[in-house]
Amino acid sequence: MNRPQQSISYLPGLDGLRAIAVLAVVVYHANKNWLHGGFLGVEVFFVISGYLITLLLLTESEQHGRINFRAFWKRRARRLLPALWTLLLGVTIYCSLFERAELGKLRGDVIAAFIYVFNWFKIWARASYFDASALDPLRHLWSLAVEEQFYLVWPVLIAVVLKKYGRRPAKLGPIFLGISVAIAMYVATTYAPGVRGTPIETPEQYISLFGHAVSRLDFLFLGTIGRSGGLFLGAALAFWFRPSMFTGSQSSNDRHIVSAFAVAGMAGLACMMWTFHDVVFVAETGGIRGYDPLFQGGFLLVGVATCAIITAAVHPQSVVGNAVLGNPVFTYIGRRSYGLYLFHWPVFQLYRKVASNYLTLPQFIVLFIVILVLTELSYRFIEMPVREGRLGEAWHKLRSPRTDADVKNETKYLQLE
Repeated sequence: MNRPQQSISYLPGLDGLRAIAVLAVVVYHANKNWLHGGFLGVEVFFVISGYLITLLLLTESEQHGRINFRAFWKRRARRLLPALWTLLLGVTIYCSLFERAELGKLRGDVIAAFIYVFNWFKIWARASYFDASALDPLRHLWSLAVEEQFYLVWPVLIAVVLKKYGRRPAKLGPIFLGISVAIAMYVATTYAPGVRGTPIETPEQYISLFGHAVSRLDFLFLGTIGRSGGLFLGAALAFWFRPSMFTGSQSSNDRHIVSAFAVAGMAGLACMMWTFHDVVFVAETGGIRGYDPLFQGGFLLVGVATCAIITAAVHPQSVVGNAVLGNPVFTYIGRRSYGLYLFHWPVFQLYRKVASNYLTLPQFIVLFIVILVLTELSYRFIEMPVREGRLGEAWHKLRSPRTDADVKNETKYLQLE
């Protein structure tokens, strides 16, 4: 079956931005003292996803007059599931052999990760994301759950709003921006400053979720509602700013403007990654408190800075987008950012056992090499063969012979995202 073609050319600058985001997260998870706000790389990913997925859906709607939900969900499954299932199987086997005491906890985590509700499972179970004393080798999968929940509803939402505003899609930009701001306000007003203890000691730090007390901090940090602001912000940018607005053959003065935006965005993002914290540990009580600026508009600021960088990343003539973000090293890492994100945390945790055992630089270098090897193996032998249809092609060849034209039609389309 022929897949619909999309006219969005490859955007190396976005892969470069992905590289920056994933490296920030990896460094943060290795040793928080090296980059206190490296966890903000996840928010950068959310904004990129909101932008790129919306851009692809808009393009498909304009070219074909409709959005093929089934094809979209199939592409996302081919993109995400093989490497995830490989990780879940690998961690389960490892723990069965070497960490048998963790199997009880791991069972629920694996099931929740498999069906992409990991973030809500952790919130409900009050298994805090900020617990530095647990092994928890799958903790990082909360963000993949948020994105997958986004992928499930987003094409339907875009199809509905385009049906109403299809002739003037730019009008949707302010609406989606307004939703992002509203989410930031919701997070700020729901957040409760102060030290978190038990529900009895600090009831103000908990909220009721279907009659069950859950931590406000985890609810806002891990929950789909609180973290969807970046997705909406990226989507708003997609309605206003698209690569198709520019042509690579004509000189454009606005390339200097977007480059300036990107420099300012990168400076702001670097500043926030250096200064922001997720939580602050209170030695006197043994409790934790959230970093107030993060929940009182900080996520929105990260999203705005990321949008500024994206404008240069997708502009065909931007020096920042092409020479800086689009350099070969960054694009190499960016293309493999999904695998890097998947494998880095389990490797770190299975080595050091608990997150509070910060890695030294020599340990980090050795483990990072291991992670790169795992990522490359996954990329070459699991992710790309499935995305390009090579495994399906081999299977169908065994079942029935086909012409060269049939093979070409099935393999020529490689999903941009």
